[in-house]
Amino acid sequence: MAASVILIWRDGDFMRTTGIIAEYNPFHNGHAYQIDTIRRQTGADNIVIVMSGNFVQRGAPAFTDKYLRTSMALYGGADFVFELPVIYSTASAGLFALGGISMLDSLGFVDSICFGSECGSIDLLNMAADITLSDDYKFNSLVNSFVKSGLSYPKALYMAAEKHFPEYTGQICSMPGNPNDILAVEYLKALKLLKSNIKPFTLKRCDSGYNSTDYKNSTDNFASASAIRHIFSIEKEPLKAAASFIPESTLDIISQNINRTGVNEDMFSDILYYKLRSILDKSNIAKTTHMLAEFLDISAMLANRIANKIDCYDSFTGFIKTLKTKDYTYSRISRSLLHIILDIQTDNFNMPLPLSLKNRLDSCQITPYARLLGMNKSKSSILRNISRTTLVTKTADAARKLEAPAMQMFKKDIFAADIYRQACRRKCKNTCPDEYRPGVLIK
Repeated sequence: MAASVILIWRDGDFMRTTGIIAEYNPFHNGHAYQIDTIRRQTGADNIVIVMSGNFVQRGAPAFTDKYLRTSMALYGGADFVFELPVIYSTASAGLFALGGISMLDSLGFVDSICFGSECGSIDLLNMAADITLSDDYKFNSLVNSFVKSGLSYPKALYMAAEKHFPEYTGQICSMPGNPNDILAVEYLKALKLLKSNIKPFTLKRCDSGYNSTDYKNSTDNFASASAIRHIFSIEKEPLKAAASFIPESTLDIISQNINRTGVNEDMFSDILYYKLRSILDKSNIAKTTHMLAEFLDISAMLANRIANKIDCYDSFTGFIKTLKTKDYTYSRISRSLLHIILDIQTDNFNMPLPLSLKNRLDSCQITPYARLLGMNKSKSSILRNISRTTLVTKTADAARKLEAPAMQMFKKDIFAADIYRQACRRKCKNTCPDEYRPGVLIK
């Protein structure tokens, strides 16, 4: 079903609204640059953020909680911040992108989306999206054979494309190594799968790279979120070391809430071990493997490896390194283990997997509610235009507003937030609020 776009009229013209799917882990100068550039280049009146909650796509807890990151986004130029449901925020790139695009689409008033990429070319990214969405049997067989040989799914897609569509792939062969290009292609695929009217455009990344932890060689005040998190893990005076890479508003928020930062995977080590041992039955490895394989991203092979390596467990990150092979990347294993902690299973997704153009996808079925975390008070009237999805502003009201399938998804969000809060409170006296206190943050 095609998305409906509501044009909000003002002084004889419509208000332009641009969406961004983000983690802001944490919010930095590159994010502020993106928002400023969007306003300058498109004349956007409103910037809508769909943001990961307390757990992020690389399979880890966020550096700081969603409420502080929402505040960073609002003071960094955003008008609205909605939470991406945790089943999507912790998923692989395809489902992460589909969840974010679906929420923007279901709001009904977002007419464009902006995302970063290494290549900076929307035409090139669209070409890659069209190729990888191909329903060609031979192409998909090639993809499957490359995956079985041990390649990651993105790499398998492009290897198959290079062989099956050589006339189109000369320009896109470098994309498998570019994380933002990969995610950009998934955003475009999601727009096509949903037949959305949202118009995409891309900005070329201007920092040293998504996964780069280098900050000492930066000469332009841009550093990745990975680099900024690295600063907080190694520097004796992290606020001073990070000051040139993050907006002053973000610096103020962090400095006033320093005990709510620095959250990492190993704070969840005991929870993970308890969950694994509660599932593991050494007298019946087959049963254990079957139970583990019900969690999202866990194949039978990985499940068997988890069951057989449990005696080597020492910590969350240590166990990832124990399990890692050429067939499974660090992030894939981290996501898999996080899904065990959060009880996210493959059947939690109300759609056929894998995705195909043959499937009829409805954004309001994929993300059946939009939980508002924060907003610019002067823009509140725009929320009245939300009609296709259910707006949730108070946790206590969700049970009354949401139908059963949506409520089950929402409960996953609440559970994940409670696990995050409890683990952080025990380990570092974190004062992250519970899900019933903060309400919508207003700027």
